[in-house]
Amino acid sequence: MPVEPIRQEEADHQERRESVVGKKVRLVIMRLAFWDKQIDRLRAGLRSLITRGAEVFSTLEIKFKLSINIAIIVVLVIFTFSMLILPGERRVLTKATENTCSVVLKKLSQNVRAPMLESVLFPARLGEVTTEVLRTKSMNVEGLAYIFVKDRHDSLIAHSELGETRHAGILHPDEIKALLQEDKMISRENGEFHEYYYPILQLDKIDTGKVRIIPLGYAGVGFAKSFLDEPLNKTKKLIFSYAALVIIVSVWLIYFFARKMVNQIHELSRVAREVGSGNLDVRVEPRSKDELGQLAREFNHMVTHLREKVQMQKFVSKLTVQMIQNSGGSKVEPQEGDRRYTTIFFSDIRNFSTYAELSEPEQIIDLINIYFDVQTQLIEANGGVVDKFMGDQIMALFQGPQSVENAVRASVEIQRAVRELNKQRDAAGELPLWVGIGINHGLAVMGKMGSKNRMDYTVIGDVVNIANRLCSLARAGQIVVEYSLTRRLNGHYAFTRLEPIYVRNRMKPVDICEIDYDREIIL
Repeated sequence: MPVEPIRQEEADHQERRESVVGKKVRLVIMRLAFWDKQIDRLRAGLRSLITRGAEVFSTLEIKFKLSINIAIIVVLVIFTFSMLILPGERRVLTKATENTCSVVLKKLSQNVRAPMLESVLFPARLGEVTTEVLRTKSMNVEGLAYIFVKDRHDSLIAHSELGETRHAGILHPDEIKALLQEDKMISRENGEFHEYYYPILQLDKIDTGKVRIIPLGYAGVGFAKSFLDEPLNKTKKLIFSYAALVIIVSVWLIYFFARKMVNQIHELSRVAREVGSGNLDVRVEPRSKDELGQLAREFNHMVTHLREKVQMQKFVSKLTVQMIQNSGGSKVEPQEGDRRYTTIFFSDIRNFSTYAELSEPEQIIDLINIYFDVQTQLIEANGGVVDKFMGDQIMALFQGPQSVENAVRASVEIQRAVRELNKQRDAAGELPLWVGIGINHGLAVMGKMGSKNRMDYTVIGDVVNIANRLCSLARAGQIVVEYSLTRRLNGHYAFTRLEPIYVRNRMKPVDICEIDYDREIIL
């Protein structure tokens, strides 16, 4: 045959073989890629399941979370306990079984040694081996399924179960040889049984005084595995029964006590919402002396302090409160101050001293509070801040680019409101009171003033003194302002120019005017 066709045929064969191998490799790669995708999907599903479970668990109430956690802890503890106890119990049972089988086999080996030795000359004596096996079986050792005796060639001599030879040793020749050379018991598993083997040896002294070991065979017993598993299964059932009982009782108890704690937490949450909505007349009743009880007491202390703070704020100017809030509650020192253009408002109740001399203190306080309340509401509605109450006088501040317009508007509304109030009081036969108002605008010093233990946040300066002087000049129902302020009103209010006044420590007189609030505001 020519060489070239042979080489070509070998090349074709090699190519076909490489093609088959390539297909197999590609098939393996495709299968690996498929299973890799399946594993990725499984991982993604597990992550999603865990995330979803965590989300659901986080939404549960505390009483359910505690119950679930306690149940898991109990299961883990019992499982760990079982893993520690059951192997130990199995070892104990196995050891006890080995001891029992060792006693039975040693006794049987002694009793069948002579018949087996003499059976070489008297084969009939092998019947005694069967009799001894049956007698040993009749002892009814619990768990002992069968007994058998074999010779050294692994031939069955006797079996306790007549006609049954399936379970009669599974030793290999090498194992039998090793067994017949040592005087000790060995064991092997044979299906549903543990089989234990013990050699039958005859010791014979020879002339030299040494002892010769003559192996005759071995005896074996089959011990049912179910006998060992039954107490373990009972123990497992007992453990799991107690575990279920403990879980049920513990979960119920935890749920019961957790519900009490959760009810306290729910009450705290409800009261916190009440406080958040502005209701400070609430209280949580402590139900225990533990952390929840302490939390309830601390919460009550907090609400009490908030009430006190709210009440104290009524006695402190909003300007001071704003200053404290702006400072973040840090330590306040009385040395800071700055200059600001501020509109100063003063109002004074006319002829109040005469009324006070003729009235009881309670009536005086009630009456002045009526007029103060009307003025304060209108001052704050127009962007002003009441700085302080001084007897029957109010000092307020207006800041910002529209401070003059806001102060004048508040004054107009106050005089109109007082006039309506006096009409109602006059119709009811009650004494009416009138208010005089003075307003000025200018540069003032604003800051924290006083001592380290008693401070106020207020303004001082010439503009304050002039505003106070204008207020003292204003008659009942009159609004007096410095004349220069009218340029800031843009013609919205009518005014009447008054005689200028002289102020102490000032060379030039101060031009003043009266705002006419009986006319409508020009829009």
